[in-house]
Amino acid sequence: MDTITPTSPPEKTDSLSLTDSTWLISDTHFFHANIGQYCNRPTGWQDLIIENWNRLIQPGETIFHLGDLALGKKEDTQTLLPLLNGRLYLLRGNHDRWSASFYQSLGIILVKSPPYIVEYKPGQKLFFSHQPLVPIPPQCFNLHGHIHNNPAPELGLRHINLSIEVREFRPWRLGEILADHLRN
Repeated sequence: MDTITPTSPPEKTDSLSLTDSTWLISDTHFFHANIGQYCNRPTGWQDLIIENWNRLIQPGETIFHLGDLALGKKEDTQTLLPLLNGRLYLLRGNHDRWSASFYQSLGIILVKSPPYIVEYKPGQKLFFSHQPLVPIPPQCFNLHGHIHNNPAPELGLRHINLSIEVREFRPWRLGEILADHLRN
């Protein structure tokens, strides 16, 4: 795995205010034909993600996608995005290769310069990235994707994998993720 060192807070195209009710998701890989086989996704996985997304997320709610939104043809993504509820913020992953203007034309708000760092509680920071960050400072948690359902023994208890395969093919609220992680 590549090592990524945390940096200073990012510049953003628009302000992203994270709360416990912010939705999180990673590695949807819409229109990536082979991902189903690579990650043992169920038949109809793309429809399952869309159904779960729209069942949970209301049109005005914020969803923070941690990368690898879609692959394939631009036209497919242009058709898909209007079908998804919520105001979508994207921290680009290694497969999000289209231009910023393309994503912005779809209403996607790009979060630049990962990792995105927020102070969750006094003395406790959250680092959001696509790829896991190694190492991470004490009292920090790294919420990431990229590794899908492949175990990464070099990651510790302060790494929280949000890849869709390990999250029931649905988005989760930040508060749910942290409560569950801190309880274990």
